[in-house]
Amino acid sequence: MKTLSNHLLLLVQTVLFLFVALAAGCKHPEHSTTSPADTITTTAAPTTTDAVPTTTAVPEPTTPSSDHRLIAYIADWALPEKIAWDKLDQVIYSFAVPNENGELGEFNGDQLKSIVEEGHDNDKSVSLSIGGWTGSLYFSSLVGSESSRTKFVKSITNAVEEYDLDAINIDWEYPNSANGVACNQNDPADTANYLTFVQQLRESLPEGTLINAAVATAPFNDENQQPSASLDPEWKNALDGFYIMGYDVNGNWNEKVGPNAPLYFKDQSDGIDSVSADSAVKAWIDAGIPADQLYLGVPFYGRIAQVKTGATSSSGMYQPLDGKQIKGDKYDEKAADPCPNAVSTFSGMYQWRSIESQGIPTNSSGWETSWDEASQTPYAYNGNRVLSFDDPHSLQAKVKYAKANGLGGVMLWSLEMDDVDNTLLNALQGIRND
Repeated sequence: MKTLSNHLLLLVQTVLFLFVALAAGCKHPEHSTTSPADTITTTAAPTTTDAVPTTTAVPEPTTPSSDHRLIAYIADWALPEKIAWDKLDQVIYSFAVPNENGELGEFNGDQLKSIVEEGHDNDKSVSLSIGGWTGSLYFSSLVGSESSRTKFVKSITNAVEEYDLDAINIDWEYPNSANGVACNQNDPADTANYLTFVQQLRESLPEGTLINAAVATAPFNDENQQPSASLDPEWKNALDGFYIMGYDVNGNWNEKVGPNAPLYFKDQSDGIDSVSADSAVKAWIDAGIPADQLYLGVPFYGRIAQVKTGATSSSGMYQPLDGKQIKGDKYDEKAADPCPNAVSTFSGMYQWRSIESQGIPTNSSGWETSWDEASQTPYAYNGNRVLSFDDPHSLQAKVKYAKANGLGGVMLWSLEMDDVDNTLLNALQGIRND
């Protein structure tokens, strides 16, 4: 009897071992935790300071795998006709807008489910972005107390489970800042409360769910509404990735035309913003975020402006603005911020698909295109109109910069703005190659 019992015990242990092994092998491949890819150094662009080493915290973030290099936003209201999943690593569906109670809305749930299913069928991960430019009104109060944080966390966790999401993207524009929508709530403790919220969210989400954030070109503001010189060390443990929005740097709010998404700023002109992708990366690293957690955001659109006098290749793009925001391409419609007495205006955005179809890069339709060496971006001029944009050449320069500086990858806004041949998406493929 003792021998039979031993055999039975061995049989039960074997069955249990096989069951556990099979269960472990059924995880979605994008939920696996792997080490970041080795840093690739090139001579294409100057390197920034060394990344700050990560530290261990509880709970730990899910380390982004080397497969998460190229991230694309898609818009709920303007989905691309077809997603080239083989050219992407993750898609971010935007936006779910939180109301004053932390409930998520203003997005098409059935549409999101379809995108998630399509992504998983292609072995790619799908994220949901919370907030956005006009969707950040209530962030401050939602993260400002334990009770409101708990409700907000529960809403997001429910969404992850309902839609089978692989990640969450927080797009708060911006903590304790006057640079967002005029009626956004603000509080001196926003950045500290934001960190507490993300830590609580990580504890609530299913294991392996990534948490990333779209961020400004400067680190989160301190209590005095100034960019933080040094962030709490726990930030690099709370978030898996920081997606730097390296676009909308210059616009009709300046005195002169400037590049929409400059890679560098070299004191080329007054009357524009001195921010660049390079300065943004350096600022976040100096504040304590490791380079491999930073993703450089690039635009699939440009911005058009009207100047007082005509621009030429010799005069450059840096011409005085006449103060009126003119209409961009055919997709540009007047809109107003969700605030009392807000005035509807054009954005001046000019999507790449329009730029390409009008032959602007090849000097068609009355446009002349030139290259701005300082910012490493192209611009075009036509009479008193000047258009700053990105093309394959400028995007490849940004890819080389990201790789030279050991960044985690590249993020783009937004996919439907590309042309039918995926010209800009193709130009970013270098970030996925070692």
